[in-house]
Amino acid sequence: MHLMLVARVAGVLGGLAWVVRHVADVEALRWPGLILLAVALAAYGAGLVSRSATWLRAIVALCLPLLVWSVVEVAHGSGDDSLVDAVTGAAVALVSLAGMVRARAARQPAGAHAA
Repeated sequence: MHLMLVARVAGVLGGLAWVVRHVADVEALRWPGLILLAVALAAYGAGLVSRSATWLRAIVALCLPLLVWSVVEVAHGSGDDSLVDAVTGAAVALVSLAGMVRARAARQPAGAHAA
């Protein structure tokens, strides 16, 4: 499976899990959502680096989720933790969904949209 497809699917599922967790007050979705979002962010991070620099891909794959986590933890100090998580999840889900739409549009042959 392609790395960006894994990132996008995990981002959408993890983000939706955190949004549902906040809206429906289902605390059981916290950890599955966190794991899916971490996978998505790690895959996005690895995708930022050329395939020839494997060691650098591994470092960036580790650092991007940690960077996002640190920003979210700072935001947790300002209010409702569940709401901060839901906004974070929604942002990752929207970015992932937009990536899916863009990838699908790029696969269509030129002129396919013309009637």
